[in-house]
Amino acid sequence: MKRVKAILWIILMAILMAAAYKTVSFRLQGKMTYQKNGDLLRVADDCDVLFLGTSHVTAEVFPMELWKEYGITSYNISGYGHPMALSYWMLMNTLDYADPKVVVVDCYVMESDAIVIRDEKFMHFSLDSIPLSKTKVMAVCDLFDDFDSRAEYLWSFSLYHDRWDELKRDDFEVEYGKTRGAVFEVGLEKPDDFEIRDVEAEPIDSVGVTYLRKIVEACQSRDIEVVLTFLPFPAQEDQQKVAAYAGEIAREYDVDYLNFLQMDVVDYQTDCFDSYSHLNVAGGQKITSFLGRYLQENYGLADHRQDGLDEWDADYAAYQRYKIDKIQSQESLQNYLVMMADKSFSICLYVDGESKIWEYEQYVNQIRNLVPEYTFPALDKVMRQGTDYCLIIDNVWETVEEYYGQEGGETETSFGKVSYMGKEDGSKALCLVDSEESFLKEYCDDGRIPTVQIVLINNLDGTVVDVQRFDESLTVNK
Repeated sequence: MKRVKAILWIILMAILMAAAYKTVSFRLQGKMTYQKNGDLLRVADDCDVLFLGTSHVTAEVFPMELWKEYGITSYNISGYGHPMALSYWMLMNTLDYADPKVVVVDCYVMESDAIVIRDEKFMHFSLDSIPLSKTKVMAVCDLFDDFDSRAEYLWSFSLYHDRWDELKRDDFEVEYGKTRGAVFEVGLEKPDDFEIRDVEAEPIDSVGVTYLRKIVEACQSRDIEVVLTFLPFPAQEDQQKVAAYAGEIAREYDVDYLNFLQMDVVDYQTDCFDSYSHLNVAGGQKITSFLGRYLQENYGLADHRQDGLDEWDADYAAYQRYKIDKIQSQESLQNYLVMMADKSFSICLYVDGESKIWEYEQYVNQIRNLVPEYTFPALDKVMRQGTDYCLIIDNVWETVEEYYGQEGGETETSFGKVSYMGKEDGSKALCLVDSEESFLKEYCDDGRIPTVQIVLINNLDGTVVDVQRFDESLTVNK
């Protein structure tokens, strides 16, 4: 009897020690990985689609937008600098918890022989949130060939054990990301010179191609549909050849291929985050919408918005709040307009006739980019005449109203009546719903004159969630 008690006591102590170790190890870990993929396991079983690839995918595919617009449940398990080998193992680890109908794989860097990311922090960024399992052991043993590296990724305590002095509140109250693995890139750069040509595919013998084939074959063995993509960026001829060969691989395996380099989906003048590789969040919105429509039309994915997935609705509300916070934090008109190219918000925009905005083609293009399918007939007249301009975009009812010069009027919108009119002193007033108080100010609190003023409406409930005023320098007046 004593022996049985002793054994039970040893087992209990082992369980307690294991639990304590797990807790301490988690507290000491860096938390960036959880801000991106921390809620993957919570929703993996719901996901009909998984997205794989590099930062191109991370910055351009927004699962929560797919949920809101199409009812598609998905997760973005891409990552910064992911070689195809890491994408393969991210997929295999996720398949331990998920049963997707479609896997979308971007083929950028498939010509590379790299197996791991050179910057170790990005390897940890991708792998640390994956629980220890047989598949993770296989992944780490395949990606690393030395004991120290394998130990570091399988036993994270060996790496983070000296973080005691760095611990902060976030290490104890971890806030998981709101974007299902996506990241917003907010900025705008003019693209490098490039020319899209009809290039011939050239065979590529690389580690990346080997692992791309393994991804496709692993999916097909599980009856998972595969879509290969090559997302858009200012691609030079060598990258266009890589894209062409990705099409050859798609034909070999009889899977769909979307070469966005050959498609007119984004506007490189408004949608580039940097000059050479990545799109900004405005470009990502276009890519996401296109992919959602394509996946729904071609793969019969269910619209789960009526299936009682209250968790996804709640997560979308948190995601929308995250976007609002992101918008409110922008300091420049350029970045504000990048964030406003988002159909989940409606907009009232006023530009004073004396504003410098009309001197810059970039800003005019960004205004047009708010509703790419609209022609903006008044905008051309305003640019010639340099007069006041008011733009009302209702993205619920999908309507656009423009006023310029001395024009004014009232328009009904999904968020109530909007009145735009001149006042006796020659200034303009913009009133929403039944309020007689104008959102437009002649002076900011610090005495500067606002030349661009914007009212942002949340389409979820029709409420005003932000009002921003930009002075002559086109920076925000807080």
